[in-house]
Amino acid sequence: MSKGKKRIIILFLLSLIALMLITYHHNRRPSALFRILSYPYDVFNNFTLNVTMTFRELWGTFEENKRLRKELTAALTEKQRYAEIVQENKRLKELLSLKEHLPDYVTTAKVIARGYDRLLHTMILDKGKNSGIKKDMSVITPKGLVGKIYSVKDNFSEVLLLKDPNFSVAVRLQNSRHEGVISGTGHRYCILKYIPPEEGVEKGEVAVTSGLDGIFPPGLLVGVVSSVRKEGIEFFQDIKVLPFQSDAKIEEVVILGK
Repeated sequence: MSKGKKRIIILFLLSLIALMLITYHHNRRPSALFRILSYPYDVFNNFTLNVTMTFRELWGTFEENKRLRKELTAALTEKQRYAEIVQENKRLKELLSLKEHLPDYVTTAKVIARGYDRLLHTMILDKGKNSGIKKDMSVITPKGLVGKIYSVKDNFSEVLLLKDPNFSVAVRLQNSRHEGVISGTGHRYCILKYIPPEEGVEKGEVAVTSGLDGIFPPGLLVGVVSSVRKEGIEFFQDIKVLPFQSDAKIEEVVILGK
């Protein structure tokens, strides 16, 4: 017989003897012999009780941690949602301020997608003809010019962005008052064209729409001169302009009439 089986039999016999003694002496004062014989049973019983209590405590701790994690996740989600609402309200207030100061205001629209044509830099708005939007209308944000309406459907429209190589807008530099045309390059910066080399243009000058193209109303912020190069040119200065509004961060826009 193996040692394990012997231990089980001995433990069983001790438990049986202890149980019998308990039954026999339940109305009598326990004797020394009874205490000796019942000692293994008491030890085993206490051990079992402690293990059971420890397991229950561990399970209770596990369930509490699970509940607390769930509450923490819900709290973080609510915090993020609240922060997003705050940012949206801030943007909408800025757009509302534009509406009050721009007589050519048509409507406000949300950006719902990027353009589907890989050859063009465009974005899709959630409003179209049914909201009064027409082709070539100006698209702006509180920061500045975004582009113009490129195509229109009943319930959505497509915006040709300022950085697209097919886009151009007549502008005027605020300080020097020089006039030129800003065109997209497909990159973050644009090019200011048709400024002769004898004209003084400083880095940091602000370009605004001049209205001379008959498309965009005058005075809209476009961008700031980021670099000026006169050396090695033939007819016009090489001037780069950085748009005030990055198209990667646009969520809502304002549409202006012509």
